[in-house]
Amino acid sequence: MDKNVFVERVAKVAVEKYDEYGILPSLVIAQAILESGWGEKPIENNIFGIKASSSWQGRVATRRTKEWDGEKFITVEAKFRAYDSIEDSIMDYLKLVGRTKRYERVKKAQDYKEAARLIYEAGYATDPLYSKKLIDIIEARKLYKYDQVKDTLSPWAMEAWNWAKEMGITDGTRPRDYMTREEGITILYRLFCK
Repeated sequence: MDKNVFVERVAKVAVEKYDEYGILPSLVIAQAILESGWGEKPIENNIFGIKASSSWQGRVATRRTKEWDGEKFITVEAKFRAYDSIEDSIMDYLKLVGRTKRYERVKKAQDYKEAARLIYEAGYATDPLYSKKLIDIIEARKLYKYDQVKDTLSPWAMEAWNWAKEMGITDGTRPRDYMTREEGITILYRLFCK
């Protein structure tokens, strides 16, 4: 899958569901990238590497994975949640992090650096460099631009904003900036000519 297509696929859900779950979109996207290798190595559409505990009622996929034991990486066999689609995986991740008490502090993060640190501290991953890897991905791809929605987009404007992104009228950034002539003409054209 094309990297930009993958980012936009994850970003669409992460931005739309920010108000409901309170998880910074940049964190969601970076974790999906890191855990699935840009969507190239998901485990049964599980792009977040979420393990299947005994309470999981859905399908399961068993895979070998590397875990940090405190001194070195070891290979273990683990059970992972399996999904019908990538979007199902994103929604399950949002519910897990957004509604589980152990991740409560992640939702209160003021920026992506704090969110990356807190998701690791909450025990999401064992890799001691996990936070740094997430921050590096966010900064390299400028994923923090997706977090602008959390402070600037009014809840009543969310539906219209998402429509404008789907129609190609906006790229999803700058929700409070002035409309460009290009955007204005595009809206008028679509209103009167289509």
